[in-house]
Amino acid sequence: MTKKEINRGKVVGNIYFKYLSFSETVLWNRREISIAKDVAEEWLGDNTNVNLVVFVDQAKRETWKAKLDRIKTVWQLKRVGQEPQYYIPIDIFITKTYGKKQYE
Repeated sequence: MTKKEINRGKVVGNIYFKYLSFSETVLWNRREISIAKDVAEEWLGDNTNVNLVVFVDQAKRETWKAKLDRIKTVWQLKRVGQEPQYYIPIDIFITKTYGKKQYE
């Protein structure tokens, strides 16, 4: 059995993108979304040029955007499942829907 691959997202310029399904990823009872600790440290740490985080749900054609500085003021490192993750309240994100081609 192989270990499930982690969706690490990607960095393009100064933006961190993560493509996912909000219905499967968001902890709706706590209104939080997470980023794996090792991903956060590698791509969102102080030594990177990333300043914007964008979560993209292609099926819903919806994006959630927030400035990294704002995220860092509210995220909390927790171990809810198998690995430590930074949990971010979803209320800090700006939500937008987009046309068919924007993030595909």
